[in-house]
Amino acid sequence: MVQRDYILRLIEELGVILIALRKAIMRGAAGREEVEATLSRATSAAGMELELARALSADALPAMVAPTGEVEPARCWVLAEALMTDGADLMQRGEAEMARSSLAKAAVLFELVAPWGAYLTGFPEARERIEEIEGMLETIGDVGASSPPFA
Repeated sequence: MVQRDYILRLIEELGVILIALRKAIMRGAAGREEVEATLSRATSAAGMELELARALSADALPAMVAPTGEVEPARCWVLAEALMTDGADLMQRGEAEMARSSLAKAAVLFELVAPWGAYLTGFPEARERIEEIEGMLETIGDVGASSPPFA
């Protein structure tokens, strides 16, 4: 029980860091190096690899976060937050296709968490995050409209 509480506190701290970073990105107050370093540290601390998540297809992500078939909601949430933050940064930099990819992957991960929740105090539900991502995808516009956003 103590270990589980520690892990949840760590995940909550990582979530707070990622949310603060995303807000800084949206204000234009975060440089690319800072974003990369923070995203890498956060995902690494949760035992996930951001570069691998970026390289995998959205269809392959569930195997990454649930290799035994059982999703660990808190770790999945951190990776989803990191990909959402990555997508926000890429949007701000005008890299629409890469932003669309990261956001779509984040939505897939939030979908995996949605049935149970991540048990994180003070964080929005996964469905709220998915709606937020859908709004972000709409603002990207028709760039890459030939492929559906969650493919």
